[in-house]
Amino acid sequence: MKTIYKYGRNIFLAVCLCATGVSCEDFFETKPYDFVAPETFYTNEKECTMALAGVYYTLVTEAIYGNFYSCMLSNIDDLSYYQRQSGQLTSQVYGNDHNPSNQHVWGVWKALYKGINNANMLLDNIDKADMDENVRTRIKGEARFLRAYYHFLLVQAWHEVPLRKESFKDVNNSALKATPNKEALDWIVQEMEACVDMVDDSAYDKSPSYVKKTTVMGILARVYLWRAGNPNNGGKADYEKAAYWANEVKKSGKHQLNPDMEQFWKNLAADQYDEVYNESMWEAEFIGNRSADGLGNYTDGRIGNVIGNIQKGSNAVGYSYGFYAPTLILWDLYEDGDKRRDLYIAPYQINNKDAQVKWKKNQIVQRSCGKFRREWEPSSQKEKNWTPENYPILRYADVLLMLAEAENEANQGPTALAYECINAVRSRAGLTDPLSGLSYEDFQQEVRDERGRELCFESLRKYDLVRWGIYVEAIHDKLGAAVNDSRWATGNQYQGAKDYVTRTQAKHQFMPIPTKELDVNGELQQNDYWK
Repeated sequence: MKTIYKYGRNIFLAVCLCATGVSCEDFFETKPYDFVAPETFYTNEKECTMALAGVYYTLVTEAIYGNFYSCMLSNIDDLSYYQRQSGQLTSQVYGNDHNPSNQHVWGVWKALYKGINNANMLLDNIDKADMDENVRTRIKGEARFLRAYYHFLLVQAWHEVPLRKESFKDVNNSALKATPNKEALDWIVQEMEACVDMVDDSAYDKSPSYVKKTTVMGILARVYLWRAGNPNNGGKADYEKAAYWANEVKKSGKHQLNPDMEQFWKNLAADQYDEVYNESMWEAEFIGNRSADGLGNYTDGRIGNVIGNIQKGSNAVGYSYGFYAPTLILWDLYEDGDKRRDLYIAPYQINNKDAQVKWKKNQIVQRSCGKFRREWEPSSQKEKNWTPENYPILRYADVLLMLAEAENEANQGPTALAYECINAVRSRAGLTDPLSGLSYEDFQQEVRDERGRELCFESLRKYDLVRWGIYVEAIHDKLGAAVNDSRWATGNQYQGAKDYVTRTQAKHQFMPIPTKELDVNGELQQNDYWK
């Protein structure tokens, strides 16, 4: 790992070391701080860089992309279910049996607002630092973007939440009402658009753990697609903006699809940057695994452990629970010849003798997510539950599919650019028959199916279903039919998905405001979906 000053492997390393009590002197030549006073900190570039690392660190907590947000809140939908006995889904988000007191709902909420406050502290104080103005502008841009992104995750998951634009200073004056949804989204896109020309556009190009210009553009496309759909219904204008920003990424020429899909996922498992294709545009970068690293340097990642292929192997191969499994809907989406099926849905499990055991042809929903495989981690000594595998936040395949969707929606029919984008993703998957001559409705369905095939298990599908206005229909009707299909395995291990279908209501499109937040914020009320 290089140091942060050389645009190196891990911007979070300093904070990880500080959080675990290991001296940061080798990297920053200063002591770590559990608490810093604004009056004496933020005085120079080094201290502001450390503060920025603290803002980024939110991404690699267990509460966000390490597990709670990425998996428990966001990876159960019509294509992925939690493969455990029905009783183990009781009171859990992944069983749609949660309430406002759920610890994971609170954990995500608290972590995101902590990241927002860290960003506000930096932004409130950076102007007094003695530093190069270009560096100051870049750090401001990254902090502002991350603050807006954390707010977007909150709005996307909870619908209406308080916008916190200033750092937390007085517990007696901290209560805030929820910001109306449209106002919040307006502010988020304004903030992100202001950051486009502030963040780096050269030195970080090969480093997906940093926010750079194309990262901001790609996330802007995602936010505009969200704003265009249900329940915001921004319509044509927002689809046009989504298409604009996604096309700006495409026109930059800085990203391509990696023709070797398996290698793409192996790179994430091994913390390797692909500097040829740069398909991974932004990822949560985890380090260490709590056993192999004698220094004790680690983040709280469980990617490959809670989500990933089932592995009961030794610490040389790695252990994975394989909680997240494919539904029949996902299996049936794949056409003959699609190379993604057996890559994204693992065709084998690894037993306690480190041997691969292939699934039978009729064992479909017994399988698990194949994108994250601990056997691909380079360490020969793997800790059972904690992993260094990175998690994709934004990749170029997603940008192409967002561009295809936005073009079709804005023009009420597929354009040549829309066909180019979707066919590029399909061609990489081995589907040699390009799409053409489709109606608006048929192309819309093809994009939705292609997003499922390509982006399954990446914390995106649930929010796609919500913005398309079909979340309840997809779970109740389509997944409901799938769990009653004769191919669905019997037994209590697979009953949980049926209970999930039965429990799902319109309110489950969004999370409830946590009880602990309502207890301390007298201005905030439970969101309308959960009243």
